[in-house]
Amino acid sequence: MACDKHDTLDDQVFIGNMAPQVYWEVPNTTVTAGSDVAFTAQYYTTGERPLSHLEVWYNTVEVEDKQVSAPWVTSFTYSVVSSQTNERIPMTSAQVKYMHNEEWWNDKERAYQFEATFPTSPTKSKVEWSNAAWDSTLVNRYFGETFMQHFKDSLETILKKDVDVSYKDYLALYVAKGGDSRVFVEAYTDSTFNDNTQEYDKHFKNHELPAAIDSLYKACTFGDLIFKGGDFSISYKKQYTLNAILRCYDDEGTYGIALSKEITLN
Repeated sequence: MACDKHDTLDDQVFIGNMAPQVYWEVPNTTVTAGSDVAFTAQYYTTGERPLSHLEVWYNTVEVEDKQVSAPWVTSFTYSVVSSQTNERIPMTSAQVKYMHNEEWWNDKERAYQFEATFPTSPTKSKVEWSNAAWDSTLVNRYFGETFMQHFKDSLETILKKDVDVSYKDYLALYVAKGGDSRVFVEAYTDSTFNDNTQEYDKHFKNHELPAAIDSLYKACTFGDLIFKGGDFSISYKKQYTLNAILRCYDDEGTYGIALSKEITLN
């Protein structure tokens, strides 16, 4: 990386008007929240002004992923998938300052060279929750206090749009709640010959949702609606990343910037 013309450094920095030149490496870009991020840096100046200091700046980005589905519904797909990215802490001020030190000069590299760290917040650790034991408190926390009722009401609206189409879904819910499919068929089912398929299509009697099945759905909890096969079909993940830059200043405040590094917090 060393040469009199500083080729490598020039290729990897944003160059201002006689601004200091700076380059850095972050060996480990995934760290535990609250731990320090180690880096190495090289910098120099071809300007007339003396070097002053370096600063690490970063913003904090929060990424949330939410997924919920009703796995017993097979006539259509009913799921809520949300992915949202929010800049929680904008890049408005330096996180750490490092004063220039003439002892950092490296003759071989023809630049100043040093190793340091910058801190991360212990409150920005990753959150993951999926297929867990039922906990309405966590659903309220991660999805909002009105989400469970909204999910249930929205699914009911879709199911009722065409009860002939959703017949199999209601049957699956009936069985999931401990009912016997033979009882369901005998009590609520009729069939009509389909000229296209040359088969009989099963549907509710009179093509109407039976009051007992309607009551069964209304009695279901949100947990009932997302449960199948021993798992709750729900997941939540929140993770933070830092977009970090390193600035190198001269004594008049002119600075050069090293390329941004993305740091993932676990």
